[in-house]
Amino acid sequence: MRFSKLLHHLSQLQLLFNTSMSSSFHLFLFSLFVFFFLSQAQIKPAGIILPVRKHNETLQYYTEIDMGTPLTVVRAVIDLGSQLAWFNCDSYISSSYRPVRCGSSKCKSAKGTGCVGCNSAPRPGCSNNTCGVSPYNPFKNLLAADGLGEDAVSVYETDGRFYLIQFQVPRFSFSCAASFLLEGLYSATKGVIGLARSQIALPTQLALAFTLPNKFSLCLPSPTEFGVGSIFIGGGPYYMSPVGDLSKSLTTTPLIINPVSTAPIYTQGDPSDEYFIGVKSIKVDRKLVRFNTSLLAIDKNGVGGTKLSTINPYTILHSSIFKALVSDFVKKAAAMKIKRVASVAPFGACFSSNTIASNQTGPTVPTIDLVLQSKSVYWRIYGANSMVEVNKDVLCLAFVDGGSKPRTSVILGGHQLEDNLLEFDLISNKLGFSSSLLLRNSGHSEGESSDKYFIDVKSIRVDGKRINFKTSLLAIDKNGVGGTKISTINPDTVLHSSIYKTLVSEFVKKAAAMKIKRVASVAPFGACFSSKTIASTQTGPAVPTIDQVLQSKNLYWRIYGANSMVKVNNDVLCLGFIDGGSKP
Repeated sequence: MRFSKLLHHLSQLQLLFNTSMSSSFHLFLFSLFVFFFLSQAQIKPAGIILPVRKHNETLQYYTEIDMGTPLTVVRAVIDLGSQLAWFNCDSYISSSYRPVRCGSSKCKSAKGTGCVGCNSAPRPGCSNNTCGVSPYNPFKNLLAADGLGEDAVSVYETDGRFYLIQFQVPRFSFSCAASFLLEGLYSATKGVIGLARSQIALPTQLALAFTLPNKFSLCLPSPTEFGVGSIFIGGGPYYMSPVGDLSKSLTTTPLIINPVSTAPIYTQGDPSDEYFIGVKSIKVDRKLVRFNTSLLAIDKNGVGGTKLSTINPYTILHSSIFKALVSDFVKKAAAMKIKRVASVAPFGACFSSNTIASNQTGPTVPTIDLVLQSKSVYWRIYGANSMVEVNKDVLCLAFVDGGSKPRTSVILGGHQLEDNLLEFDLISNKLGFSSSLLLRNSGHSEGESSDKYFIDVKSIRVDGKRINFKTSLLAIDKNGVGGTKISTINPDTVLHSSIYKTLVSEFVKKAAAMKIKRVASVAPFGACFSSKTIASTQTGPAVPTIDQVLQSKNLYWRIYGANSMVKVNNDVLCLGFIDGGSKP
C-alpha cells in the first residue's frame, strides 16, 4: 500500500459528515491498525473483506481491489452472475503480471476455450499461447475472446468488525479485456468482478488461496444508508450493533441448481453458475397472490425459477406474476389511503409520496413476502426495498414487467437486495439472509435512544473561515435526524449535499490562493488537485485546514492534510469527502 494511503487510513480521528439516515454531519473513526504486508504462506486471515459502493446514476454496485506491482487500485462492477473477473488493461502496468498458458491446470479450471495470441509488444493482455476465455459485459450483452492472466492482489483481513491487516494473493486469475467491453459501465470502473459459482470467481479464488470456507456474504448499500456495503469471504462472524453476530440469526434456504447454463457461452450439459432460490409463492400484506405457480419452478430446459442479480437494478417478473402482484398491491395500498398517481416508466404502479407515511423500514406500504420451502420461511420485503423515489412527490413500486416469455420468471434485483445480509454457502449449498437490516437499527426504534456515538458540532471552518450552510442540519431533531456521529463504516467523509457543496467551494478557493492546481475529479470525490503543486509537511499535504467547531469557538477539532486528502494516483490528491445527497 502506498505510504500516503496508509497515512490516510491511519488517521487519528477523521470526520465523516452525514452518511446515515439519522445524521447530516457524520464523524468517521477508521480503526487504527498496524499495517503489515503478508503473503498467504505466513499467516492465514480469519476472513477477507472488500467494500461495495453504489453509483446512483447507473445504479451499479462496484468494489475496489489493489492489484499488481506496484499496487494499483482497480474499481470494478460486481456481478453475482459472472464467472470471472475482467479488467481493461490498456493503462495497466505491472511487473508481476503473467499470462496463463493454454492447456494448463488453471486454464482448465477456467474452462478456457483454445489459445489466443497478440501481434504487439508483450504487456498485460497481450501475449501468445495464452488461455482463451470469454469476458462478458452483462449491461450491453457484449462478449469478447481474450486471454487469461494472473497477478498479485492485496486484500484486507476482517474479524467481522473492522478492516485489519493486508494480505497478498500472488496469483489471482483474471482476463484483460478489450476497451469496448466497458460500454455502459460506471465510468470510474475498469471492468467486472464475477461472484458466480465458478472456480475463477473472486470468492472461490480467495477462499482457496487462504484455505477459508467456500462461502461469501454480500451486503449491498442503499443510497440512504451508510453508503458503503461489504463483501465478506470465508464466512462469519458479521457483527452489527446492537444484535451482535448476524451469522447466528440468518434464515436459510437451499440454493437451487438450474440444470441448464444461463451464461452467454457454455458447453451443452453445463449447469448454471448463477444463484437460484426456491420461491414457492408470493404474498402481499400476508395475502396469497394468485398466479400460475409452476412459473416458479425450473423446467428441464432451464426456464423459470427465481434468481438473485446485482445487474438488474429492480426486480423483474414474468408478466402474469407482475400483473397479479401489482393488482393486489394497489388494492392493499388503497385500503391504507395511499393515493395512486400516473405511472412512471418502467414501473407499473406509482403513488403520491404525500399520502405515504415513513417508518423504521422505509415507506409504510404493504409488505411483500417471498414464501420459500415452507409457509414459515419467507423473505419479507419492506417499503425501503419495495418502493423507489422517482421524484420528490412520487414513489413507485420497484418491480418491472419482464414480458410473457422470460428465461427466468423472477429476477430479484439490486434494490430489493439492499440492506440485507446475504450469505452464499457453497459448501452446504444454502443461502442465508437477514431480511432488512433496518429492522435491527435500534437508533430508529420509537422510544429508544441510539447506541451510537454523537458529538455536538456547531459549525465548520476552512482555513479559519466559517463556511455558510444551514447549521440546523447539525442538530438532531425529534425524529433522530441530523447531528454528528462517529463511525467505522465509511473509508471517506460523506456530507449532506448542502454542507458538501459549501465546503468544497470554500476549500477550492483557499487552495487556489495557495497556488494549488485543481484537476479533473476522480469519482467518488468532487475536488482533486495536482500533487505536484502541493507541498508536504509534518501533518501531510500542505492544504487548507478544516475545523469542526464544538461547544465554543475556541474548542474545535482540526483536520490536517494527512486526514483530509487521499492519493488516488501518483499525480492526483483528492479531498476525501463525498456528496451524500440531499436526504441522508
